[in-house]
Amino acid sequence: MPYPENSNDKLSSHPLPEDKGMAAKLWQDVFHDTDVFVNLFFSRVYKPENTLVIKHSGKIMAAMQMVPYDIKIKNKIIPSAYICGVCTHPSERGKGLMNKLMHEAMSEMQKRSFSLATLIPAEPWLFDFYKKFGYTQPINYSIEEYTCQRQSDAVMKTNCPYTFAECANEHFPYFDSKQRERKCAVLHHAYDFETIIRDLKCDGGNAYVALDNKIPAGMVFAKKISDQSALIKEILYNDRQVKISLYEHVCEIYNVRHIKTRIPVHPKEKTRPYGLACILDKRIADIPDIYMSLMLD
Repeated sequence: MPYPENSNDKLSSHPLPEDKGMAAKLWQDVFHDTDVFVNLFFSRVYKPENTLVIKHSGKIMAAMQMVPYDIKIKNKIIPSAYICGVCTHPSERGKGLMNKLMHEAMSEMQKRSFSLATLIPAEPWLFDFYKKFGYTQPINYSIEEYTCQRQSDAVMKTNCPYTFAECANEHFPYFDSKQRERKCAVLHHAYDFETIIRDLKCDGGNAYVALDNKIPAGMVFAKKISDQSALIKEILYNDRQVKISLYEHVCEIYNVRHIKTRIPVHPKEKTRPYGLACILDKRIADIPDIYMSLMLD
């Protein structure tokens, strides 16, 4: 049954300040994220002007976020929006609310001159759902696997020319320079960088920097996923020696033997679906493979 049209059903791109708590509760009720993550998102990322909601009888029944990001495509930086937190209250599903929100979002993003929109479907079946709104450009990634050498601490310290530290705001310039080396990638700014590290810590992980005479030479964002393995969500480095040293450092920190690393698509590697993009500005229709990492998904 379609959602009834009446004065109590409101679609708004500017929720009231007092709606923030309702939006956060709906997010948590649908996605079951921790209090820490929800508080992080709604204190650092959420903004009313980037939010669309549908209300019924004064309560938010559906919501979505359009978080602005820059995307580097070859030598150009273009404005984009990352669609996330797309959710409907369980009691209101099947009434067309999400279709209504998506249509409104597409119109809103074009009015705001976003050139591209990206999203990461929460479930496999949603890839087809979003395609009908124009999200047809795939965003893929590859997995690189590594087995740690398990050298003794003495041998590692002798052979490794780097020192390691937890990433801090002062290390953002290195992160920024390396992310911009990619041909086509979603970019994170300094504020995002701090949010990403906080999010990773909430999830039991952390970010580390390899230092060569106090100068950053590599960076890794990792978390333990089992007794024997860790996942690296992003790794940036100057050369292969730094890369291997970062792998070994992650093994030592989390006491694991195996590492899986998300990396940009390589022509010889098997790709995995991660997200979708919708081109809003036809002047940029010819784009290479987009890479996304460290999104708050």
